[in-house]
Amino acid sequence: MRCIFCKKDSSNSKSVEHIIPESLGNKKQILSKGIVCDSCNNYFALKIEKPVLEMPYYVSLRGRKAIETKKGKIPGIPGFMKNRNETELKVFPSESNTLKIVVEDQDVWDSIKNYDKVYVPLYDKPPKDNLNISKFVGKIAIEAFAKRVSLAEDWQNDFVENDGLDELRHFVRFGKGYTMWPYHIRRICDENQISYDKKSNKIMEKMNEYDFFIPEKPTVDGENHRLDNLYFVMAIMGIEYTINLTNAGLSRYLKWLSDNDNKSILQMKKSQFHSNLNI
Repeated sequence: MRCIFCKKDSSNSKSVEHIIPESLGNKKQILSKGIVCDSCNNYFALKIEKPVLEMPYYVSLRGRKAIETKKGKIPGIPGFMKNRNETELKVFPSESNTLKIVVEDQDVWDSIKNYDKVYVPLYDKPPKDNLNISKFVGKIAIEAFAKRVSLAEDWQNDFVENDGLDELRHFVRFGKGYTMWPYHIRRICDENQISYDKKSNKIMEKMNEYDFFIPEKPTVDGENHRLDNLYFVMAIMGIEYTINLTNAGLSRYLKWLSDNDNKSILQMKKSQFHSNLNI
């Protein structure tokens, strides 16, 4: 067995890989041991996921969505008083589109009582053109693609040897080739997507979803089929991220959006958007 990123032997690896971090609500989309080696797994956790999850948008999102860390803690959201003294609060969604603030420190509570108001900055979406987010989305895209094709028998060696993914692989894991791999980001819906599921008789919340989009037919050369553009489209709590796995271009995707009233493929039925490969 070989790692899908560094291509080294990963037979003795002990850790599974969460495609989307647990700290963003993912409990099910997981790659089994060895698909990503322990070294690459640790690198992604410390050098890519940690800096992203510590950005103000993600801290605020995780706090107000009450998503626990691996240690079972809910991130505190930075806030400040009228006198500009900073504090850390825990904020939870409540009824009527309001937020419930939990204060665990007596000094903070006394300060709130004295100044009457507390200000909590809310960040609507992550930054654009950010190197760590670019690597973060690229890493998820490669792993999600591996998860999808892993349904095929003896898939891993072909996946590792697929040099069409090497540019993105090298950028994500080693920072080579590009100063920035472009990604597209936008809000497509509210971050709270709660619905009633009749089958399970439960209230369900959609935390994340993703799919792949191929805007044109593959180029055929004998038995080889080459994709000029393979886009990965993911939504995490209402924010859509798009990246091209095969090259660093977004122009074909942006044209497709323009031609289709800026609809997201994640909000359309399969038959409604044009995809030429059943993956």
